[in-house]
Amino acid sequence: MNPLVAKLRFLSILRALAGALLMAGAGGLGADEPASFTVDARLGEGSADGLQVSVLCSSAGDSASSTVQSAWLPRDGTEVFELRVPAAAIWTCAVSADVPPGLEVRYRGDGGSEAAIAEDGCRFSGVQPGHANFCQVQVRSPATSITVYKKWIGATREEPDVRVELVCAGERVRESRNINAGKPGGWFLSVTDSEGITCHVLEAQREEFIPDISDCENLLILPGSEEECTLVNTKVVKMIDMLNR
Repeated sequence: MNPLVAKLRFLSILRALAGALLMAGAGGLGADEPASFTVDARLGEGSADGLQVSVLCSSAGDSASSTVQSAWLPRDGTEVFELRVPAAAIWTCAVSADVPPGLEVRYRGDGGSEAAIAEDGCRFSGVQPGHANFCQVQVRSPATSITVYKKWIGATREEPDVRVELVCAGERVRESRNINAGKPGGWFLSVTDSEGITCHVLEAQREEFIPDISDCENLLILPGSEEECTLVNTKVVKMIDMLNR
């Protein structure tokens, strides 16, 4: 064989081996790179000041295993969890939050792994080294309201508005409302206790009417409920009015 040809073949083989080694080294570096899960907390008005979040990962196959990481996230806080996974394994990770009862929670997520969003959290499948994933937890207090109606019995003219106030758990709730027949008033409340709170409505009384507030007393207000009640006022019929009839 021509010595020059042999030398060229030898150099070609060396280049091929060097390229293979470089590719293997790059693959090894990628395998050492962890998969990451950035968890973002967005806590709205009326929700807790923070919440516990967890990342549970498990692998399938002959060498099945699982791992869990957790952290406390303050309001509008962010935490990055990392997991080192062998490239040959099939990993699935689920991100969830321990949300107090009575609050509404919504998840949003995306990333390098296959993401699926459900009511109970973000799920990432096919997790591989270097995958960067994101899950946001949105928590807020559900809209809770109470509407108060007014009913007049025996009124002979259009009556002026009546001022009403709402008292919940022994404390007056914000500003008062002016209501009348065909003109209800109400409040939106922030109720986080799963057992609810007890409220009642007070009204400014008038001498010529007998008030009946029984429908608006001891109201159990649960998170997310829309309560209604009616204040009834009955006209007092005086003796002179009866004689004039």
